[in-house]
Amino acid sequence: RNLMKITHIIPDSNKSVIEAFIKFINENFNNDNHIFYIITNNKPLKAMVKTYHNVKVESELSTKDIMNITNNNDKVIVHYLKLKTSQMFKLLFYPSIFNKIIWVAWGADLYQWKKKINGNILTKGKLRVKNIVGLIFRRRIKYFVGIFPPDIDYFEKEFKSNAKTFYASYTGNLYNPLYKKSIIFNKLEDKVKGNQCINIQIGHSSTKILNHLEVLNSLEKFKGENIRLYLPLSYGDKNYGDYVEARAKELFNDKAICIREMMSREDYMEYLSTIDIAIFNTTRQIGLGNISPMLYMEKKIYMPKDSVMYNFYRSQQVDI
Repeated sequence: RNLMKITHIIPDSNKSVIEAFIKFINENFNNDNHIFYIITNNKPLKAMVKTYHNVKVESELSTKDIMNITNNNDKVIVHYLKLKTSQMFKLLFYPSIFNKIIWVAWGADLYQWKKKINGNILTKGKLRVKNIVGLIFRRRIKYFVGIFPPDIDYFEKEFKSNAKTFYASYTGNLYNPLYKKSIIFNKLEDKVKGNQCINIQIGHSSTKILNHLEVLNSLEKFKGENIRLYLPLSYGDKNYGDYVEARAKELFNDKAICIREMMSREDYMEYLSTIDIAIFNTTRQIGLGNISPMLYMEKKIYMPKDSVMYNFYRSQQVDI
């Protein structure tokens, strides 16, 4: 019988997440079924074309490109809904495409899709239009995938949707070397008793929603203690990262270590094993690729009590 043709549209993001997912699909399914369009100008991501014959890299896709992909495939899986408002608006005139589109939400596209209404009258008007189009498009979605269980409940309530929903975690943990090793991790309590330096990680990326500055200000009173702060700022908003780094150095001098370069998965897991405390100061789902291995290593993790993640982990009897 004819093979089902499935195309994945994936925007520029964390290379290890994308690479692990493509590897998983190609190793476990007929890779002639699946085509991956990675939307990026990032050279390391472009290099994946040489590894996999079913990976294509584009700097962007036009509305016409998206229509052609939809018309020529049985399913189109959109990983992180990052379409322009103009594209969403045009696609709304072709309701049949929603029978083929599957939205896999990554976080910001689900929890932070609304634009804040501010500026002059013209600007406010444009932002309201963006919000209306974004809302209608999401309400038209018939198939939704949450990568974190609470995402599904939030999606249904936020958009009053009756879409068919699925929970499917990303596959990076399958290739994580951390879970294949028998390692005894240092306990925070033992380090405190031994008066060893306590390593504290703030967030995991250069993303405003992580509220780094609030955390830095809260920790300032401990700067005389035997601590070291680690701030991974290797991807996200570079300008925001620069601002956070400047403030961290101002408050903590050489006790603040800002990570600005991407690491291999192996090196990053090795680094995470040295962290004692991690602070994710955000109310939405984010940073699961950091949080899952840290929970496995029994690290102490702080989150706001009104966080989606805090409430989920506590419901599963996970100490946060």
